[in-house]
Amino acid sequence: MKTRFMDKFLNTITYIAASLSAIVLIGILIYIFSNGFKGLSVGLITGDYYDTVYELYSEEKTNKIFIEPNDVDGYFSKTWGIVLKDSQTKTGEKKVVITYIDEDSVFYRLKDSQTKDYIKIKLGLSISKLELTDDTDDYIYALSKDGARSIIKNLDTANRITNIQLYSDGGGIRGSLITTFYLIVLTLLIALPIGIGGAIYLHEYAKDNKLTKAIRIMIDMTSGIPSIIFGLVGALVFIPFVNSITPSNGGSILSGALTLAIILLPVIIRTTEEALLTIPPSYKQASLALGASRTQTVFKVILPNALSGILTAALLSIGRIIGESAALIYAVGTTIKDSVSVTSRSTSLAVHIWSVMSGESPNYDLACSISIIILIIVLCLSILVKIIGKKLNKFEVK
Repeated sequence: MKTRFMDKFLNTITYIAASLSAIVLIGILIYIFSNGFKGLSVGLITGDYYDTVYELYSEEKTNKIFIEPNDVDGYFSKTWGIVLKDSQTKTGEKKVVITYIDEDSVFYRLKDSQTKDYIKIKLGLSISKLELTDDTDDYIYALSKDGARSIIKNLDTANRITNIQLYSDGGGIRGSLITTFYLIVLTLLIALPIGIGGAIYLHEYAKDNKLTKAIRIMIDMTSGIPSIIFGLVGALVFIPFVNSITPSNGGSILSGALTLAIILLPVIIRTTEEALLTIPPSYKQASLALGASRTQTVFKVILPNALSGILTAALLSIGRIIGESAALIYAVGTTIKDSVSVTSRSTSLAVHIWSVMSGESPNYDLACSISIIILIIVLCLSILVKIIGKKLNKFEVK
């Protein structure tokens, strides 16, 4: 009776703990998706974080009457062949957006006020202010706060644009996506050869003695060190090193990749070594018996058969790179940039979340949107690991 009671008690505690964990996890996911899903768009992924402002003008006078297109989303100007629509910025301020431009419109032949070059106007740009002239060369002014209808009315009474200020909304994460991609590529290029080589040495060449045991213990200990410590190592060691061999000044993507490489080495070494352990000893014995050298056996027999585990290590590493933030805050920096260079500061997706949440006015919606993107990527990687592992596992009993 006492044993049954203890079993039921422990099972109840287990069910309660698992249920609470599931409820908390589901609650977090509901909050993230409810706040971030509305912000997901192509513009978020491909757009710049900072606003881009264009100061333009036209040397031409409009002298054509345009036909209003079907399904107009906004107010149409028959004189200029454009459609403007009232909208709002992410902070709730009023703005006027260009939703349609006729192919013969003068808006496609506007010039930059500084360079005098023609600028290709894209749909979705917002109008900040307009300076126009009419047939009597009198000036007409219009601002975004007047609304789309008022601006269209002014446009229809004017024949030339002497100055127009357009801008594109910021808030995009294109720069952080590119930074994350650079970090993934550079980190794997550094960590995979070293990690796989270390695993091969420990499994094939190292003797089973106190030194080997000590190396394995240190590898396991390294995997448990908080990533913030590695960030300090990156700031104290890798940043000065990278600055000495490149024109960079301060943290950079390259110093961040070196920092992530030492974080991932324990995972890659242990995962690869576990994959090597799954190879039946008969494979090695048969290769050596046929006259192959030890090196040939390792690289032509053992490694190809352990490819599934090695790919798993690589994919798990990618997930860790995408989700890492603490180490990169020190090793790379927290400066959000639209123009990304390997030798300059930038932010990954995870650090981007930290940056938009660290100010006096945290942007919860943008942080949740980026979180959804990270969760989707990690989920896809997890599924890919399962599929590749199943397809390449030659020792699974079917």
